[in-house]
Amino acid sequence: MIRTENVNRVVRHAAPPRTALWAARIRGWRDGRRGLPHVPPPTDIPLGPGTVVTAFVREQRATADRAVEQLRSRMLDRERRLITGIRYQAVHVVEQYDGRSRPAPAALARFGERVGEWRAKADVCRCRAVAVTERANQVISCYWDAVRRYHRDVPDPAPAHLAHWAPARLELDVSWRESDSWLVEPATGRTSVTARALEILDTRPTAGRTRGGR
Repeated sequence: MIRTENVNRVVRHAAPPRTALWAARIRGWRDGRRGLPHVPPPTDIPLGPGTVVTAFVREQRATADRAVEQLRSRMLDRERRLITGIRYQAVHVVEQYDGRSRPAPAALARFGERVGEWRAKADVCRCRAVAVTERANQVISCYWDAVRRYHRDVPDPAPAHLAHWAPARLELDVSWRESDSWLVEPATGRTSVTARALEILDTRPTAGRTRGGR
């Protein structure tokens, strides 16, 4: 059972440090008083999120991008034996299915087990990367609240066209949703053996599926 105090502890740990939030507010106050970013002229269509980029926003995004890439590189280094094993088994799977046209459900099942282990670990890494980006979004949100509050050119209440004027949320790039691509060998001018083995795995029945269907 998850206790309320445990949930509260998780929430407290998820919040950025107070010093980071304080620094973001100060930076937002300074930028707003200086008239940064420049307020766009009124338009018939309200401005959507993503129309704002300031030095502070760029700094936070660069820091988050670096952090998530470090998470990825550390995982690839930590799991290099698993990756090597998957690539080794991929050669055998492709040889059996494409080279000899001889299905090998047991070999495919072993390959699938290792790939499943990889995918589970990649999911954990992706969750950590999401946490990094959300922390950056929290800090940017704190900064932007201060900018809008103290901006010398934004009246209170703000005009309609500025209702959604804000920096875009930081999101993980598409490669984080396709962690199998991290297993694929660098391009060599031909189809990757590992990519082909993964295709076979996702389209052919394994030994376990075959036994279950009998």
